[in-house]
Amino acid sequence: MSASANSHMTYQTTQRPTESESTLANGTIAISVTSRIDYNLRFAKQAVLVVGNDSEQYSELASQFLVSLSNVKPSVDPLDTENNHINVAFVAASSKLNDIQIRCRLIEQLFVNTLFDPEQSLAVSVLRFAKQHGESISIVIDHAHALSLQVKYELCQLVSLAKKSKLTINVVLFGLTEAAQQLAINKSLFKNKMAVIDAGSGQVISLDDKKMMLTSSTSPLPFWQKVSLASAIVIIGVVLTWVYLLIADDVNKQAFNIKEQTVLESHTSRDLFLPISNDIPGNENTRTMQKKQKTALIEQSTHASKSSDTIQATSEEINQALMAIQLVNPIKEIPAEVGDVLQALAVTDNKIDANVINIASKEIVNQNPLVEISNNYYKTKAKEYENGYVIQIAGFSDERLLKRFLSLYPEENLHSYQKQLKGKNFTVVTSKVFSNKPEARATIELLPLQLVERKPWVKSISSVINEINTFKQ
Repeated sequence: MSASANSHMTYQTTQRPTESESTLANGTIAISVTSRIDYNLRFAKQAVLVVGNDSEQYSELASQFLVSLSNVKPSVDPLDTENNHINVAFVAASSKLNDIQIRCRLIEQLFVNTLFDPEQSLAVSVLRFAKQHGESISIVIDHAHALSLQVKYELCQLVSLAKKSKLTINVVLFGLTEAAQQLAINKSLFKNKMAVIDAGSGQVISLDDKKMMLTSSTSPLPFWQKVSLASAIVIIGVVLTWVYLLIADDVNKQAFNIKEQTVLESHTSRDLFLPISNDIPGNENTRTMQKKQKTALIEQSTHASKSSDTIQATSEEINQALMAIQLVNPIKEIPAEVGDVLQALAVTDNKIDANVINIASKEIVNQNPLVEISNNYYKTKAKEYENGYVIQIAGFSDERLLKRFLSLYPEENLHSYQKQLKGKNFTVVTSKVFSNKPEARATIELLPLQLVERKPWVKSISSVINEINTFKQ
């Protein structure tokens, strides 16, 4: 619907204060929200954002505005192309809809059976189609706070470019105050491009207004719950600290006992194997002192073994250990013969060849076969499912990038077809064909995380067939 058509309705309603105006307590007249929207669309020629405190408030205004658009009749003059055709698109935004899905819904409502690139900005695609059709366009979006900042900016750019091209494209958004606060944070992008209207008073709000400032949300917990939560955290911390100290003390005791026993055994074995010579004078006193030390060490080891729960070794085990230590001789190195060296080299070469063959075979097995581009698959499924749907995952104009992408997901049942995009061959990768849309949407959540991050979207099989037929032509 054009801005001039909106203005006709505005003038008709503003002449009757009972319908579009209300008198405030101080005697001033407050313009209704619908009249304020029409005024901004006609004179300011900016995108309009109506914000309210709850969904019921702004959704009711959105319904009233749509009714006002439907009540405006086309002009009788056939030369007046601005008012002869009313082209309206309405979308209820949601956090579950990504930018591509929002673009698709808007363009599919405005221009039926028209091929378009969903990844292209609305300021480019909608403006191009509007120039081709030569008609006025009105875009109405409810729950605008769920829209991304990118889509809001594209809609503002669309209105600005349409104004320069002397086209009538009206954009009206309805949402919570959060949407206006998002604009205020990025006001350098939206200054003089979008007018913000209060749903309660119908007044225009500046992006520098105090209402646009984000306020810190108060805690929903009462005071006694905060105290209980803090006490529980302190008690849990004390219990964990106490348990940690007990475990650390136990570990330290065990480590000290093991270390003491190890030192004791090392001293005992060193003194047992200390050589004593009878030829050196004064060795009698030395032997006497060593015997005393041995006796003391043996008594200490016996006492330690009794105090602990370890099993004592028998005399036979001690004798066998002593004999084994005394009989140990250094290993003599024997030079290898020429035949042994050649045989070892041959075995090594065979192992290397076997490893190379195994690695090559693994690489061949791990190679992902390229998904064949088969347009017949979609035609066959179109006959099987009259209203089939697919999940469009990605699109490539470079074959190398396509092969690399497909090699990352060998386990997914992917299919592809070719279409014409900007005069070049463009390969689109999709899922298999589903019989209905809910099944296709449910399958998106089962895709790998990397594919879900690409924001895949559901597409009808009829649109795929149209693109394939266009590519053949």
